[in-house]
Amino acid sequence: MKDQDRSDARQFIQPRAEYMDLKEIRTERSTKEQRAHRVADYTPLHPSTRSWEVPRDRVSVEKIIGKGAFGQVAKGKAEQLHGRLGTITVAIKMLKGNAAESDKRDLMAELDTMKQLKPHPHVIKLLGCVTESEPLLVLIEYVPFGDLLGYLRKSRGLNDTYYKDPDIKPQTNLRSQQLMKFAWQIADGMSYLSSKSIIHRDLAARNVLVGENETCKVTDFGMARNVQEENIYERKTKGRLPVKWTAYEALLYGKYTTKSDVWSYGVVLYEIFTIGGSPYPRMDGRKIASLLQQGYRMPKPQHVDDKLYDMMLRCWQDDPGTRPTFFDLRNQLKTMETLHKRLINMKIYDKQLYANVEDLVE
Repeated sequence: MKDQDRSDARQFIQPRAEYMDLKEIRTERSTKEQRAHRVADYTPLHPSTRSWEVPRDRVSVEKIIGKGAFGQVAKGKAEQLHGRLGTITVAIKMLKGNAAESDKRDLMAELDTMKQLKPHPHVIKLLGCVTESEPLLVLIEYVPFGDLLGYLRKSRGLNDTYYKDPDIKPQTNLRSQQLMKFAWQIADGMSYLSSKSIIHRDLAARNVLVGENETCKVTDFGMARNVQEENIYERKTKGRLPVKWTAYEALLYGKYTTKSDVWSYGVVLYEIFTIGGSPYPRMDGRKIASLLQQGYRMPKPQHVDDKLYDMMLRCWQDDPGTRPTFFDLRNQLKTMETLHKRLINMKIYDKQLYANVEDLVE
Protein backbone atom coordinates (compact mmCIF):
# COMPACT_ATOMS: atom_id res chain seq x y z
CA MET A 1 0.00 0.00 0.00
CA LYS A 2 1.38 3.37 -0.96
CA ASP A 3 2.24 5.96 1.67
CA GLN A 4 0.42 8.78 0.03
CA ASP A 5 -2.68 6.56 0.07
CA ARG A 6 -2.61 6.75 3.87
CA SER A 7 -2.57 10.48 4.35
CA ASP A 8 -5.37 10.83 6.88
CA ALA A 9 -5.38 7.34 8.30
CA ARG A 10 -3.26 8.21 11.31
CA GLN A 11 -6.15 9.45 13.40
CA PHE A 12 -7.52 5.90 13.60
CA ILE A 13 -4.23 4.06 14.15
CA GLN A 14 -2.51 5.96 16.94
CA PRO A 15 -0.07 4.01 19.11
CA ARG A 16 -2.08 2.78 22.09
CA ALA A 17 0.71 3.81 24.48
CA GLU A 18 -0.06 7.47 23.76
CA TYR A 19 -3.53 7.22 25.36
CA MET A 20 -4.28 6.15 28.93
CA ASP A 21 -7.35 5.89 31.15
CA LEU A 22 -7.51 8.59 33.78
CA LYS A 23 -7.56 5.96 36.53
CA GLU A 24 -4.11 4.83 35.39
CA ILE A 25 -2.60 8.20 36.21
CA ARG A 26 -1.10 8.35 39.68
CA THR A 27 -1.70 11.74 41.27
CA GLU A 28 -3.27 13.44 44.26
CA ARG A 29 -6.36 15.46 43.45
CA SER A 30 -7.87 18.29 45.44
CA THR A 31 -11.63 17.67 45.50
CA LYS A 32 -12.16 21.16 46.84
CA GLU A 33 -10.39 22.69 43.85
CA GLN A 34 -12.15 20.31 41.53
CA ARG A 35 -15.60 21.43 42.75
CA ALA A 36 -14.59 25.05 42.19
CA HIS A 37 -14.25 24.60 38.45
CA ARG A 38 -17.30 25.69 36.51
CA VAL A 39 -18.64 23.38 33.86
CA ALA A 40 -19.71 24.26 30.33
CA ASP A 41 -21.57 21.39 28.69
CA TYR A 42 -20.67 20.56 25.12
CA THR A 43 -23.67 21.05 22.88
CA PRO A 44 -23.01 20.33 19.19
CA LEU A 45 -24.22 22.99 16.83
CA HIS A 46 -26.92 21.99 14.36
CA PRO A 47 -26.53 23.98 11.17
CA SER A 48 -28.45 22.88 8.10
CA THR A 49 -27.15 19.51 7.03
CA ARG A 50 -28.31 20.10 3.48
CA SER A 51 -25.47 22.52 2.71
CA TRP A 52 -22.93 19.75 3.41
CA GLU A 53 -24.93 16.68 2.40
CA VAL A 54 -23.60 14.74 -0.60
CA PRO A 55 -25.66 12.11 -2.46
CA ARG A 56 -24.26 8.70 -1.60
CA ASP A 57 -24.14 7.63 -5.24
CA ARG A 58 -21.62 10.40 -5.94
CA VAL A 59 -19.11 9.00 -3.44
CA SER A 60 -16.97 5.97 -4.22
CA VAL A 61 -14.47 4.20 -1.99
CA GLU A 62 -11.26 3.13 -3.71
CA LYS A 63 -9.43 1.47 -0.85
CA ILE A 64 -9.23 1.42 2.93
CA ILE A 65 -6.05 3.21 3.94
CA GLY A 66 -6.28 3.03 7.71
CA LYS A 67 -8.15 1.11 10.39
CA GLY A 68 -8.72 1.45 14.10
CA ALA A 69 -10.80 -0.46 16.62
CA PHE A 70 -14.07 1.17 15.53
CA GLY A 71 -13.26 3.53 12.66
CA GLN A 72 -11.51 3.55 9.33
CA VAL A 73 -10.37 5.94 6.62
CA ALA A 74 -10.61 5.32 2.90
CA LYS A 75 -9.22 7.03 -0.14
CA GLY A 76 -12.01 7.72 -2.57
CA LYS A 77 -13.62 9.95 -5.15
CA ALA A 78 -16.46 12.45 -5.00
CA GLU A 79 -18.30 13.49 -8.15
CA GLN A 80 -19.87 16.89 -8.76
CA LEU A 81 -19.22 17.93 -5.17
CA HIS A 82 -21.62 20.76 -4.27
CA GLY A 83 -22.48 21.30 -7.93
CA ARG A 84 -18.92 21.53 -9.19
CA LEU A 85 -18.11 19.62 -12.34
CA GLY A 86 -15.61 16.79 -12.30
CA THR A 87 -14.32 14.31 -9.76
CA ILE A 88 -11.90 14.96 -6.90
CA THR A 89 -9.91 12.71 -4.59
CA VAL A 90 -11.10 12.77 -0.97
CA ALA A 91 -10.39 11.05 2.31
CA ILE A 92 -13.49 9.35 3.72
CA LYS A 93 -13.91 8.80 7.45
CA MET A 94 -16.40 6.10 8.43
CA LEU A 95 -17.22 3.67 11.21
CA LYS A 96 -16.70 -0.07 11.17
CA GLY A 97 -19.52 -2.53 11.66
CA ASN A 98 -18.62 -3.17 15.30
CA ALA A 99 -18.79 0.51 16.28
CA ALA A 100 -21.00 1.41 19.23
CA GLU A 101 -23.62 4.14 19.27
CA SER A 102 -21.18 6.29 21.26
CA ASP A 103 -18.67 6.05 18.41
CA LYS A 104 -21.31 7.32 16.01
CA ARG A 105 -22.03 10.23 18.34
CA ASP A 106 -18.32 11.03 18.49
CA LEU A 107 -18.02 11.09 14.70
CA MET A 108 -21.13 13.27 14.43
CA ALA A 109 -19.66 15.63 17.05
CA GLU A 110 -16.45 15.85 15.03
CA LEU A 111 -18.53 16.61 11.93
CA ASP A 112 -20.44 19.33 13.80
CA THR A 113 -17.16 20.91 14.87
CA MET A 114 -15.78 20.94 11.34
CA LYS A 115 -19.00 22.46 9.97
CA GLN A 116 -18.36 25.57 12.03
CA LEU A 117 -15.00 26.26 10.40
CA LYS A 118 -14.34 28.31 7.32
CA PRO A 119 -11.51 27.17 5.01
CA HIS A 120 -8.13 27.92 6.58
CA PRO A 121 -4.74 27.03 5.05
CA HIS A 122 -3.54 25.36 8.25
CA VAL A 123 -6.67 23.44 9.26
CA ILE A 124 -7.92 20.33 7.45
CA LYS A 125 -10.96 21.11 5.32
CA LEU A 126 -14.37 19.46 5.48
CA LEU A 127 -15.72 18.75 1.98
CA GLY A 128 -19.04 17.10 2.69
CA CYS A 129 -20.87 14.29 4.44
CA VAL A 130 -23.42 11.52 3.98
CA THR A 131 -25.64 11.43 7.07
CA GLU A 132 -29.19 10.79 5.84
CA SER A 133 -28.61 7.04 5.69
CA GLU A 134 -26.15 4.53 7.08
CA PRO A 135 -23.20 4.22 7.01
CA LEU A 136 -22.21 7.74 8.02
CA LEU A 137 -19.45 9.20 5.81
CA VAL A 138 -17.37 12.32 6.46
CA LEU A 139 -15.46 13.65 3.45
CA ILE A 140 -12.33 15.68 4.10
CA GLU A 141 -9.55 16.96 1.90
CA TYR A 142 -6.98 14.38 0.87
CA VAL A 143 -3.50 15.38 2.07
CA PRO A 144 -0.77 13.39 0.31
CA PHE A 145 2.21 13.41 2.67
CA GLY A 146 0.91 11.85 5.85
CA ASP A 147 1.16 13.07 9.42
CA LEU A 148 3.87 15.39 10.70
CA LEU A 149 5.34 12.92 13.18
CA GLY A 150 5.92 10.34 10.48
CA TYR A 151 7.21 13.03 8.13
CA LEU A 152 9.77 14.20 10.69
CA ARG A 153 10.90 10.69 11.53
CA LYS A 154 11.24 9.60 7.94
CA SER A 155 13.48 12.60 7.36
CA ARG A 156 15.79 10.96 9.90
CA GLY A 157 15.62 7.62 8.11
CA LEU A 158 13.55 6.15 10.93
CA ASN A 159 10.57 3.82 10.53
CA ASP A 160 8.18 2.07 12.88
CA THR A 161 4.87 0.24 12.69
CA TYR A 162 2.94 3.44 12.05
CA TYR A 163 5.36 5.43 9.90
CA LYS A 164 7.13 2.96 7.63
CA ASP A 165 5.36 3.61 4.32
CA PRO A 166 7.96 3.57 1.51
CA ASP A 167 6.45 6.09 -0.88
CA ILE A 168 6.34 9.19 1.33
CA LYS A 169 9.75 10.71 0.82
CA PRO A 170 10.32 13.89 2.82
CA GLN A 171 13.54 15.78 2.41
CA THR A 172 16.21 13.66 4.03
CA ASN A 173 17.73 16.67 5.74
CA LEU A 174 15.10 19.00 7.09
CA ARG A 175 16.51 22.45 7.68
CA SER A 176 16.00 24.67 10.69
CA GLN A 177 14.00 27.06 8.51
CA GLN A 178 11.49 24.32 7.68
CA LEU A 179 11.10 23.39 11.34
CA MET A 180 10.32 27.00 12.25
CA LYS A 181 7.84 27.09 9.38
CA PHE A 182 6.05 24.00 10.72
CA ALA A 183 5.86 25.55 14.20
CA TRP A 184 4.42 28.81 12.85
CA GLN A 185 1.85 27.10 10.62
CA ILE A 186 0.48 25.01 13.48
CA ALA A 187 0.28 28.06 15.75
CA ASP A 188 -1.55 29.86 12.95
CA GLY A 189 -4.07 27.04 12.57
CA MET A 190 -4.59 26.83 16.32
CA SER A 191 -4.98 30.60 16.58
CA TYR A 192 -7.88 30.31 14.14
CA LEU A 193 -9.48 27.43 16.08
CA SER A 194 -9.10 29.38 19.32
CA SER A 195 -10.83 32.38 17.75
CA LYS A 196 -13.79 30.09 17.05
CA SER A 197 -13.86 28.83 20.67
CA ILE A 198 -12.74 25.37 19.57
CA ILE A 199 -10.69 23.38 22.09
CA HIS A 200 -8.86 20.59 20.24
CA ARG A 201 -7.81 18.49 23.30
CA ASP A 202 -5.58 16.15 21.25
CA LEU A 203 -3.01 18.42 19.62
CA ALA A 204 0.12 16.42 18.76
CA ALA A 205 2.43 16.02 15.77
CA ARG A 206 0.57 12.82 14.86
CA ASN A 207 -2.60 14.92 14.45
CA VAL A 208 -1.07 17.39 12.02
CA LEU A 209 -1.03 16.50 8.32
CA VAL A 210 1.56 17.63 5.79
CA GLY A 211 0.25 18.80 2.43
CA GLU A 212 1.72 20.25 -0.73
CA ASN A 213 4.64 22.64 -0.28
CA GLU A 214 5.14 21.24 3.23
CA THR A 215 2.00 22.93 4.51
CA CYS A 216 0.91 21.73 7.95
CA LYS A 217 -2.81 21.30 8.64
CA VAL A 218 -4.30 20.61 12.06
CA THR A 219 -6.61 17.61 11.91
CA ASP A 220 -8.45 15.01 14.01
CA PHE A 221 -11.25 16.81 15.82
CA GLY A 222 -12.54 13.64 17.44
CA MET A 223 -11.86 15.04 20.93
CA ALA A 224 -12.53 18.70 20.06
CA ARG A 225 -15.22 20.69 21.87
CA ASN A 226 -16.91 24.02 21.21
CA VAL A 227 -17.28 26.30 24.24
CA GLN A 228 -19.00 29.49 23.17
CA GLU A 229 -19.86 30.98 26.56
CA GLU A 230 -17.48 30.24 29.45
CA ASN A 231 -14.60 29.00 27.30
CA ILE A 232 -14.22 26.06 29.67
CA TYR A 233 -14.97 22.41 29.03
CA GLU A 234 -14.92 19.85 31.84
CA ARG A 235 -14.54 16.21 30.96
CA LYS A 236 -17.33 14.05 32.40
CA THR A 237 -16.40 10.69 30.93
CA LYS A 238 -13.46 8.41 31.62
CA GLY A 239 -12.14 8.14 28.09
CA ARG A 240 -8.50 7.52 27.33
CA LEU A 241 -6.17 10.53 27.38
CA PRO A 242 -2.97 11.34 25.44
CA VAL A 243 -1.21 11.79 28.79
CA LYS A 244 2.15 13.14 27.62
CA TRP A 245 0.43 15.89 25.61
CA THR A 246 -2.35 16.73 28.06
CA ALA A 247 -2.21 19.92 30.13
CA TYR A 248 -1.57 19.91 33.86
CA GLU A 249 -5.07 21.10 34.81
CA ALA A 250 -6.73 18.66 32.41
CA LEU A 251 -4.87 15.71 33.93
CA LEU A 252 -5.62 16.78 37.49
CA TYR A 253 -9.12 18.20 37.24
CA GLY A 254 -10.47 17.35 33.78
CA LYS A 255 -10.63 21.06 32.98
CA TYR A 256 -9.89 22.24 29.41
CA THR A 257 -9.55 25.69 27.87
CA THR A 258 -7.72 26.91 24.78
CA LYS A 259 -4.75 27.37 27.13
CA SER A 260 -4.80 23.59 27.60
CA ASP A 261 -4.17 23.35 23.87
CA VAL A 262 -1.29 25.82 24.34
CA TRP A 263 0.31 23.34 26.76
CA SER A 264 -0.03 20.60 24.15
CA TYR A 265 1.47 22.94 21.57
CA GLY A 266 4.57 23.24 23.75
CA VAL A 267 4.93 19.46 23.48
CA VAL A 268 4.45 19.72 19.70
CA LEU A 269 7.32 22.24 19.60
CA TYR A 270 9.45 19.63 21.37
CA GLU A 271 8.45 17.03 18.77
CA ILE A 272 9.25 19.38 15.89
CA PHE A 273 12.58 20.66 17.14
CA THR A 274 13.78 17.15 18.06
CA ILE A 275 12.69 15.96 14.58
CA GLY A 276 10.10 13.54 15.89
CA GLY A 277 11.51 12.87 19.34
CA SER A 278 9.30 11.24 21.98
CA PRO A 279 8.20 13.54 24.80
CA TYR A 280 9.16 12.46 28.31
CA PRO A 281 11.36 9.67 26.92
CA ARG A 282 11.52 6.50 29.01
CA MET A 283 9.00 7.88 31.53
CA ASP A 284 5.94 5.95 32.69
CA GLY A 285 2.88 7.90 31.56
CA ARG A 286 1.06 6.99 34.79
CA LYS A 287 3.57 9.08 36.75
CA ILE A 288 3.54 12.17 34.53
CA ALA A 289 0.88 14.08 36.49
CA SER A 290 2.69 13.54 39.78
CA LEU A 291 5.99 14.71 38.28
CA LEU A 292 4.33 17.82 36.85
CA GLN A 293 2.89 18.62 40.28
CA GLN A 294 6.43 18.49 41.64
CA GLY A 295 7.54 21.05 39.05
CA TYR A 296 9.22 18.75 36.55
CA ARG A 297 9.38 19.89 32.92
CA MET A 298 11.20 18.33 29.98
CA PRO A 299 14.81 19.55 29.76
CA LYS A 300 16.09 21.71 26.92
CA PRO A 301 17.36 19.77 23.90
CA GLN A 302 21.04 20.59 23.49
CA HIS A 303 20.69 21.96 19.96
CA VAL A 304 17.74 24.26 20.77
CA ASP A 305 18.34 27.91 21.72
CA ASP A 306 17.18 29.28 25.08
CA LYS A 307 14.59 31.49 23.34
CA LEU A 308 12.76 28.52 21.87
CA TYR A 309 13.03 26.55 25.10
CA ASP A 310 11.65 29.54 27.00
CA MET A 311 8.67 29.47 24.64
CA MET A 312 8.07 25.81 25.53
CA LEU A 313 8.34 26.54 29.26
CA ARG A 314 5.83 29.39 28.97
CA CYS A 315 3.43 26.94 27.33
CA TRP A 316 3.93 24.63 30.34
CA GLN A 317 3.15 27.12 33.11
CA ASP A 318 1.04 25.68 35.95
CA ASP A 319 -1.41 28.57 35.73
CA PRO A 320 -3.19 28.54 32.36
CA GLY A 321 -3.68 32.29 32.59
CA THR A 322 0.07 32.90 32.42
CA ARG A 323 0.55 30.87 29.23
CA PRO A 324 0.81 32.73 25.91
CA THR A 325 -2.10 32.80 23.48
CA PHE A 326 -1.82 31.15 20.08
CA PHE A 327 -2.05 34.60 18.56
CA ASP A 328 1.03 35.65 20.54
CA LEU A 329 2.89 32.44 19.70
CA ARG A 330 2.16 32.85 16.01
CA ASN A 331 3.46 36.42 16.00
CA GLN A 332 6.55 35.58 18.05
CA LEU A 333 7.49 32.73 15.75
CA LYS A 334 7.05 34.95 12.71
CA THR A 335 9.52 37.50 14.11
CA MET A 336 12.00 34.70 14.94
CA GLU A 337 11.84 33.20 11.44
CA THR A 338 15.03 34.85 10.16
CA LEU A 339 16.97 33.62 13.22
CA HIS A 340 16.31 29.94 12.53
CA LYS A 341 19.97 28.93 12.17
CA ARG A 342 20.85 30.36 15.56
CA LEU A 343 17.71 29.06 17.25
CA ILE A 344 18.15 25.47 16.04
CA ASN A 345 21.75 24.29 15.68
CA MET A 346 21.45 21.41 13.24
CA LYS A 347 25.17 20.62 13.44
CA ILE A 348 24.78 19.71 17.09
CA TYR A 349 21.53 17.90 16.34
CA ASP A 350 23.15 15.69 13.69
CA LYS A 351 25.31 14.12 16.40
CA GLN A 352 22.17 13.07 18.29
CA LEU A 353 20.24 11.80 15.28
CA TYR A 354 18.79 8.68 16.85
CA ALA A 355 18.13 10.00 20.36
CA ASN A 356 14.75 9.96 22.11
CA VAL A 357 12.64 7.93 19.72
CA GLU A 358 11.55 5.42 22.33
CA ASP A 359 8.29 4.26 20.77
CA LEU A 360 9.69 2.73 17.60
CA VAL A 361 8.57 -0.85 17.23
CA GLU A 362 11.28 -3.41 16.79
